Parts: sequence; C-alpha cells; structure tokens
Amino acid sequence: FSAFEAEYEALRARVGLLDYSTQALIEVGGKDRVDFLHRLLTNDIHHLAPESGCEAALLTPSGKLMAPLRVLAKTDSLWLMCEMPLVEAILRTFEHYHFSEDVTFTNHERAFAVLALQGPRTTALLAELFGRVVSLPRPGDHLNLSVQEMPVWIIRQSLAGDIGVLCVVNAEAAELLWEHLNRPGRSTQPIRVGWEALNVSRIEAGIPWFGVDMDDTHLLPETGWDAVAVSETKGCYVGQEIIARLRTYGSVSQRLVGLRLEPPQTAEPGDLMVRGEERLGRVTSACVSPALRRPIAMGYVKRPHYDASTAVEIVHGSQRLPATVVALPFVPPK
Repeated sequence: FSAFEAEYEALRARVGLLDYSTQALIEVGGKDRVDFLHRLLTNDIHHLAPESGCEAALLTPSGKLMAPLRVLAKTDSLWLMCEMPLVEAILRTFEHYHFSEDVTFTNHERAFAVLALQGPRTTALLAELFGRVVSLPRPGDHLNLSVQEMPVWIIRQSLAGDIGVLCVVNAEAAELLWEHLNRPGRSTQPIRVGWEALNVSRIEAGIPWFGVDMDDTHLLPETGWDAVAVSETKGCYVGQEIIARLRTYGSVSQRLVGLRLEPPQTAEPGDLMVRGEERLGRVTSACVSPALRRPIAMGYVKRPHYDASTAVEIVHGSQRLPATVVALPFVPPK
C-alpha cells in the first residue's frame, strides 16, 4: 500500500490494518460439541469459557500436523478458524470420527471477512472505534461488538508478535468496515499494511506459517507450535500417543529453529543447510530484519545440531553463508 518501511513501522510502533481474509470459519454445534472436539484436538476444550479461546491442532494418528486451528467458545457453539484450503480436510476428518454424538458442523467459508489490526496502538484504536476500553486480556478472548451499526466480532490474536486483534464481519460488510477503519481524523490512525511487512514481522517474532514453515509432513513437536497448542493435562486425542512418547522418551529428529546470518548475505526459502559435508535441513523463511539490521531465517535442522549457538552453513547458489542457530523469537514482543 505504501513504502515497506512505513508499513513495518506501523506493525512495530503503531497499528497496521491488514486484509486477513485467507481464513475460514467452521461452526460446531450440538450438545456433545465440547466432548467431541476435546477428544480430537490437542488442547483443552473442556475448560473454555464463553468469550475465550485457544490455539489447537488437528493431527493424524501418526502425530503429523493436519491443521492448526483457533478454537473460539460461545455460549451455545464452538467456532474454528483455519486457513481456507484446510476446510475440506478438517470436515472430512470430523465426519470420519462422528458416530452417534449430537454434534453439527457448518462451513461458513467465504461468508465472513477477516480484517486484522496489529501493533502496540491497537488497544487505543479500539477504544476510539467503540467509545470504550475493549478488554481482551488473553489470546483467544473475543467479544461481539458493533460499529456504524455493523456487527463486528473482535478476537485477540497476534500475527506479528505484538498485540493485535482480528475483526470478523459479514463478507458483504467488509468494504464498509475497511473504509471506516481508514477514515481520517482519529488520534490513532491505522496504516494499511501488505503481506511483505507482515511476513518480515512474523519471522522476527518466530511465528511459523502453515504451508511455509510447517505442513502435514511434520510432527507437531518439530514445529515448536506444541508449546501453545497442546495441553499436557488433558486425556487422549488423535495422535496423542506419539506426542507423549516423544516428550517422555526422546526428542524429535529435526526442529524448526531461528538462523542468524552475517550481513549482507541473505538466504532464501529452500536453501540447503550443511555442516561440513553433512546435510542438516533446509531454510523455510528468510528476510532482512529491520529491528536487528541483519539477515535472519527460519528452517529445520536435524538433531543434534538444533541447539542454540550451533554454527551451520547455508548453501545459497554457489556460496556457503555462515549462520548460527538461535532460539525463537528473534525479536521478543514489547
């Protein structure tokens, strides 16, 4: 929408506005909805109160990541938010495990649009929009509000590391809400942000993207996403035996890590990582970090080389770029 520097600065110091309508919504109803999802998904669904939510994953029986999900609890239903291309596989899996339970699945794909407000000034902008402080203390907390007589579902969700919310509206109202959010004259004015600035910010924050940094070939613990998406106190779920065995008896054979490169050389997704003649893995995401003023990357490194401070090399064309394994995130949230 404008210069990359302005859009990046909005996400880091102000508030950026993004069209995040790559997301789809699935409504799960029926009196057995909580028990049904609790038995399938990796996180604790039983303890979700209305207007709260959590990250969760749907796994294959072998522990591979089928779909990352946001689970959102309402009084009489549970809603799942996921990447749009995953909807059919999710619904097909639900029907496979659906026997006599009183549970229904409604695909709301493309019925809603999702606009994201991201950055440290998000809370101030919400207060201006709705005329009161909008309190969403925990990730996944959500409220149904109204602006300009438009119902807006506000969900706390960080896409770039700092505070942020998702604004879910009926698809036909998306353009009206976009124009209203861009209306000049507010003391807190959002900056329209494109995907390049979001991509750089989320790499700095160590946030993996499905289809880029993780997919259905990866065991969930390899991605690091199990830290937020798995309950260690709940009972069984699909793939639970594999995850529990890895945690109890050993470690994964590869892991998604951060990689710090020396300026000015940059890596690209797909670049091979080596140590001497040994192949270690591949880069999945890469950028030049404005916050660190150096190239950084994310990628999978095999055991035992994924410990922090391990020196590796990235094969980029005819070059071998020195890099160091670091813990994620590169840039901690403020």
